[in-house]
Amino acid sequence: MVESKYCKDCGEVRPAGEFTSDRRRADGLSFYCKTHARRRHLAAKDARRGRPRARHRRETVVGDGEKWCPDCAQVKPIDDFVRNASQPSGRAPYCKPCHNARGKASKEKAGGSRTYHLQRRYGITAAEADAMLSDQGGLCAICLEAPAAHVDHDHETGAVRALLCFNCNGGLGQFRDDPVALRAAADYVEHHRERPRVPDVRGSAGSARATPDSPGMARWRAMQAAD
Repeated sequence: MVESKYCKDCGEVRPAGEFTSDRRRADGLSFYCKTHARRRHLAAKDARRGRPRARHRRETVVGDGEKWCPDCAQVKPIDDFVRNASQPSGRAPYCKPCHNARGKASKEKAGGSRTYHLQRRYGITAAEADAMLSDQGGLCAICLEAPAAHVDHDHETGAVRALLCFNCNGGLGQFRDDPVALRAAADYVEHHRERPRVPDVRGSAGSARATPDSPGMARWRAMQAAD
């Protein structure tokens, strides 16, 4: 096994660990050491694309398990970068402190953390949400009883509709915003609430005589049969 090798650009013999692997060569090592191989790579890249960004890590050697952060211009362990599946390396371009600083700056630029999240998810500002809350008297737009703490939006168009309480907002989601299902559910509840309870002809306690279905109940039964 080769323990050292001569680098033409360095003009001296260097340890084998300072050369990258290259199966095409008899000794299994690249022709130039890592430092000069990178310099040659960047020079060729400049010739093809022009001068790179000023913050490019031109003379920095990044070892295994490390990554370069362009904001702080430092090489750090790979674990200092948050995971990001959209990046080729599987990590975010910036280290955690720089990543957090950029996120904070973006939120402040948008008008604060609350506005940042509201704009990102619903396309409204915190001031617009507060105006809606004031118009609703601070109460849910459906039950008019519980505090309105959640933004309700149309899942197909993305348009914001109103502010709802936790239960009403979750209820719409369970019914998949389907007006037909919601009306059938209301008819179902009213039908069973208003149906008279009469003893069975056989006298069994707690039994009820069958009564005709309401129009809403008929729709509900038809939906259940179709499913």
